[in-house]
Amino acid sequence: MSCNDSDSVSELTAMFLEAANPEKAQHLMRFFKTGVGQYGYGDQFLGLPSAPVVRAMLKPFMGKLTLPECSCLLDSPWHEIRMAGLLIMVDSAKRMLKQRNLSGLTELVTLYDQRLERANNWDLVDVSVYHIMSAYWTCADTKAGERRHFLKKWADSGNLWRERAAMVSTLALIRMGILEDTFWLAEYFMKHPHDLMHKASGWMLREAGKRDINALRGFLEVFHRSLPRTALRYAIERMEPDERKKWMER
Repeated sequence: MSCNDSDSVSELTAMFLEAANPEKAQHLMRFFKTGVGQYGYGDQFLGLPSAPVVRAMLKPFMGKLTLPECSCLLDSPWHEIRMAGLLIMVDSAKRMLKQRNLSGLTELVTLYDQRLERANNWDLVDVSVYHIMSAYWTCADTKAGERRHFLKKWADSGNLWRERAAMVSTLALIRMGILEDTFWLAEYFMKHPHDLMHKASGWMLREAGKRDINALRGFLEVFHRSLPRTALRYAIERMEPDERKKWMER
């Protein structure tokens, strides 16, 4: 399908362009680090206020766009339109999970994997990867080796957004009671140079600690001296002040 042939894609794009706010766009470009040498370099914003506003604008399109049409939205140079494509994919994943539509979810995850570089900022990864992978892993009932193979492909990619997707996707596993992939990737990314990965690792470790605080303590006993300080600070955020102090001093 040609993207130019889709009335829905054209209608959605026109609606978003109509809502553009150049002043807000300048603020968002600074917030999401789009300057030369920054992680979001080259990204373009329309200036829509927030993900909830984008979701509200998308209501008439939910359940109506095909996966090829979502892929067309991911081709957009505009950050908010790419977010729209991802949010529609998330909505599709939730619908497919309710229907136990494994073949549909497999097709959706394949497309998501192929186009993941288009989720080229932390908010685009975070708004999509948990829901999409949670729906797939829940429906597919994948084995540990299959999940590890999939996550390692993203972790080994050398692409910051795939790496972050690997780490943040483990939130789905944590909520299924599976913590080992989170600890494995937190160790795997320990020497990663980017602060966005330190924050993601610490965030997921904190979530694992909500599920099993002793498992988190066991991980920290081994790795607290090697964890980046940001990751450690995030990981222990929900602990009591005295325990947080102990870990930071150590």
